[in-house]
Amino acid sequence: MMGLSELASLALLAAMAALGVGILHRLAPFLDAFEQWIYGSVLGTVLCSFLLLILAIPLGLSRPLVLGLGAAAAATAALLLRSSDFQVGSWRQGLRDLLSSRVGLLVLVVISGFVLRLAWLWSDALTVDREGLWVSQINLWGDWTLHLGDVSAFAYGDNFPPVQTRFVGAPLAYHYLTSVTAAAMVTLGMSPWGALALQSFLFSVAIVLSVYALAKRMTRDRAAAAITVLLFLVGGGLGWTVAVGELVGTGEPVGILLDRLWDKKAQTAGNFRWRNIYFASIGPQRAYLYGLPLFALILTALTRAVRTKEKRVFILAGAVAGMLPLAHLGTMLTLAVVTPVMFLLFRQRGWLWFFAVWIGVAVPQLFFQQGGTAGALSAFRWAPGWVASPDPWLWFWIKNLGLFFFLLLFALADTSLMSRTERRILGSFMAAFVLANLFVFQPWDWDNTKLLVFWYLAACIFVSALVVRSWGQFRQPAARLALILAVVSILLSGALQHLHQLLGLDRHLLLTHDEMVLAQRVRDETDPHAVFITGHQHNHPIHVLAGRRVVMGYPGWLWSQGYDYRDRQRDVQTIFVMSPQASELLEAYGVDYVVVGPGEQDQFGADPDLFRARYPTVIRTDTYEVFKTGRDSSE
Repeated sequence: MMGLSELASLALLAAMAALGVGILHRLAPFLDAFEQWIYGSVLGTVLCSFLLLILAIPLGLSRPLVLGLGAAAAATAALLLRSSDFQVGSWRQGLRDLLSSRVGLLVLVVISGFVLRLAWLWSDALTVDREGLWVSQINLWGDWTLHLGDVSAFAYGDNFPPVQTRFVGAPLAYHYLTSVTAAAMVTLGMSPWGALALQSFLFSVAIVLSVYALAKRMTRDRAAAAITVLLFLVGGGLGWTVAVGELVGTGEPVGILLDRLWDKKAQTAGNFRWRNIYFASIGPQRAYLYGLPLFALILTALTRAVRTKEKRVFILAGAVAGMLPLAHLGTMLTLAVVTPVMFLLFRQRGWLWFFAVWIGVAVPQLFFQQGGTAGALSAFRWAPGWVASPDPWLWFWIKNLGLFFFLLLFALADTSLMSRTERRILGSFMAAFVLANLFVFQPWDWDNTKLLVFWYLAACIFVSALVVRSWGQFRQPAARLALILAVVSILLSGALQHLHQLLGLDRHLLLTHDEMVLAQRVRDETDPHAVFITGHQHNHPIHVLAGRRVVMGYPGWLWSQGYDYRDRQRDVQTIFVMSPQASELLEAYGVDYVVVGPGEQDQFGADPDLFRARYPTVIRTDTYEVFKTGRDSSE
């Protein structure tokens, strides 16, 4: 049952969404009502979250500010929609159209099925019991400590203007706007994990509807749009053959089913690297919640612009793209790769307006975000084959995509599947696939998936159009059965991952009860800007839930985001063993507290007795001890 904080958060999100709907209603009449509502909801949330970020820098993030922004957004939306021609009758007619045809029923089943599944998924994605905070999927365990940390830093650590709380003194070179939104929900009374789960559910539904709307716009076919949603969000490669092989080969299928239906290690060992998009990218990485709907809006606007040559539509697309640095860098990078190809295919002056507006809006944000450095893009390098080794490149993609690979080739060769403009727009994304297989854009080669996700969406639209065309052309039962089996083979890996998670086989403890107690006490008893020395585990409670700044956090995140942490790692080691230079280093980094717990003792050999002899203990829990070393003003 929802409490007051959840209802207040929903009201806030509704007000933000309404503003975006009103803006698109005024500025993008070429969008139908469904597109205006779906894309506008995300656009409004992004705009309001950006404004909240700007206002929080001088004012701080407070409940009055959040409520005032929500009220202003609602009032502005009311003015924009005052003469709205959205008619309830048109929505009723649209629902009747859905229910009165087989295609309509397919759409309804697919969309409603995803909504129900997402509601179930996010209702228990993060749960708290006597042992601590649990997550229901391994990628959430890996990635969400970063997102919880950002939300906690904004909500509890007054991290405005944003700095990197996991590497004190550095800029927060990351897309953090989703965390600003969630922090506003925490300010209204929600827990950080509750805010993230609710936000992820709502905007995952927005992604489902955005993918449907984009595919319908490109193919002009509702059935193809519904199949696109299925392929994109459930699809995967032939990794299911590993799981089925285990089920059949062990002679104990029930035991495997109840233990490890989807074995990630076995998948990696077999070099099945292309995983289900939702579990591998959208759910854990979160910035896709804003990036994908904005991408669909930009692509829809560009398709309209190149067809009609309307300058204002190019400008609108550029302005929306300008919001991407803080919303989702992966979407921005993909568009930076693909839109020059579109320009070559559609040589129109309007592109100059698109690029000028995009650059003008985005560059100041990038400078603010990256601190004037190249960030992770400084690791750009030549890497033909991507992660295919030890497999030959072609075989790697065949086995990772399965029949989808061959269906895509047929779809690209069929010029009658969709109109020339849409085919060229979507075909431009094949350039992203080529470049992602020739170059690595960030320190971690796997991060090329940030481009490939959007290539895969374009590819899914092509394949879905081919499936629908083939279904209509080949009416023989054998041909249709073959088509059904082909689609099932594409969906089976993702379906098994969903079942694995649904059966509770992927549950992991993120923070112990004692670590949650430590985080709460640190929030209550230390200054929001206090600096801590901690261990480097990715789920350390100080940066995950306390929202405090640490000298150095998890090295894997720092490396993947382009930070050079090697010297600082040595300094942290020096401090924890209390070498003669420790006091000087503590002062140089402005450290207020040192935390000694299981991680610090295991990683660095920290001896709490050495710290007790020199510094007072200010917080003690069952497994952690916090020593005061600096001048925290709260003491």
